[in-house]
Amino acid sequence: MEKLMLTLLAAGAGGLLGIKLKIPAGAMIGSMFAVALLNIFTDKGYIPGNFKLVAQMVIGGLIGLRFTKESFYELRELIFPTIILVIGLTTLCVITGYIVYRFTDLDLVTALFSTAPGGLADTTIIAEAYGADVKKVALMHLMRLITVITLLPLVIRYIIEHIPN
Repeated sequence: MEKLMLTLLAAGAGGLLGIKLKIPAGAMIGSMFAVALLNIFTDKGYIPGNFKLVAQMVIGGLIGLRFTKESFYELRELIFPTIILVIGLTTLCVITGYIVYRFTDLDLVTALFSTAPGGLADTTIIAEAYGADVKKVALMHLMRLITVITLLPLVIRYIIEHIPN
């Protein structure tokens, strides 16, 4: 119970700091870094597995609230962009995974799952079923997630402000 309370305190403090510093997705980034530091330096980070399910349900609910009746009418507009996205992203990830495999010590399965799009938890679960090195897949996805969350909003803001629409 003490570890859980300490973890939640670190997450809350880090999240508030991230918001105060106006970091993109500051609540998530700040809490992630604070809990990571807590766990690295004290090994006292702990959150029960069922908390993850609750968090996923809450996030799913928040996303679900964004959909309206009008959203379904917009689906037809998204079919072609979605096909392009799925084919392009899958192709790019397979090529990138193969390049990582060829030029590093990672095995092919680990390299492919490390470059696959998807959530950290879901991708590592599937990777484990295929015999990938789950720790490496998780670390690479964590680094990707941190990079996307911290840098992509800045890149997008720059593009919006400096490149004509």
